[in-house]
Amino acid sequence: MNNVININFIRTWYQHLDKLINEQLEDGVFPGVEVLFAVQGEICLHQTWGKLEIGKGASPLNADTVFDIASLTKPMVTAAAIMMLQERGVIDLEDKVVEFVPEFDTEEKCQISLKQLLTHTSGLPAWADLYSGTSNKEEAWTQLMEIPLAYPTDSQMVYSCLGFIILGEIIRRLTQQSLAQFAKTNIFDPLQLKSTCFRAHKYLGNAVIAPTQYCPFRKLLLRGMVHDENSYIFDEEGGNAGVFSIASEIYRYCEMIFHQGKLGETRILSPQSVNCMIRNHNRPGLPPRGLGWDMKGDGFGYMSCGDLFPIGGIGHTGFTGTSLWLDVPSQIVVIVLSNRVHISREKKIKEMQSFRPKLHNILIASLEN
Repeated sequence: MNNVININFIRTWYQHLDKLINEQLEDGVFPGVEVLFAVQGEICLHQTWGKLEIGKGASPLNADTVFDIASLTKPMVTAAAIMMLQERGVIDLEDKVVEFVPEFDTEEKCQISLKQLLTHTSGLPAWADLYSGTSNKEEAWTQLMEIPLAYPTDSQMVYSCLGFIILGEIIRRLTQQSLAQFAKTNIFDPLQLKSTCFRAHKYLGNAVIAPTQYCPFRKLLLRGMVHDENSYIFDEEGGNAGVFSIASEIYRYCEMIFHQGKLGETRILSPQSVNCMIRNHNRPGLPPRGLGWDMKGDGFGYMSCGDLFPIGGIGHTGFTGTSLWLDVPSQIVVIVLSNRVHISREKKIKEMQSFRPKLHNILIASLEN
């Protein structure tokens, strides 16, 4: 796809965006970045900057390169799959996790609901190493089940990858399918997302895939293999991460959300399910969360979408350097894809955190209506 820039955007705000991004490239925050900005069905900007990877002779980053979208997997696949199972009468969001995972039956965990996993209010800690001391997913699962809560359920909102690993396993148990197969059959194929999948190194061998980092655990440069080690130990589909995609197909997914679960003649979710996913489910005093989605609140500190993004907008970030924010009433979409971990896993995290809201502020400020 060629770069697309709306002429009104060029005249007013493009120079600010271009300056900001080139500063990040010079500072080594990421090797390259792709930005897609759309409003009410019109793509105002779809452009790439920088290189595919570091090193001499590296190719320029081209539009619709395949990226490891990391935690965007949580809302786009895992949460959507849970909603599909609710629509089919298989589950209810208020069901207790222990109904599907008997191993979860402890005094402190037995009352945790599926909804509390989706909204990060379960009490599970943010993260745990499930891979370095285990040799397979069964051992990793046993270790996960033994992790105690970090805080009382529903007392805080603490973003937890662990909860979504559990949701991924629940989907597998209830459907008797891998998460990858369920997503392909029920999300990717119906929406014609041909470059969106788990395990891109197996299924998108001829595609241009942005590398992430050299992984000491696996002893290779990751290109098409999920970056997240916990997801890797769960067959590269932990429910918390694992999906690879391209900007134009993520945009198609957003169009489905805007049209209340339908794209063209294809419906994958009911309007009621979409509306349920994109509204706040956390009690007053806690940061707002949709089902799988982060939500732009007011007065809750740092937001990757910046200060100017509409209140109530939904989105998510990915550790690899990706993000997606959309606002349903105004049909605003901002997709930012980078492989920042290719340069360094831990360096420049603060710079990336600073960059994201600045970029969104520039884009939202460009809107005249």
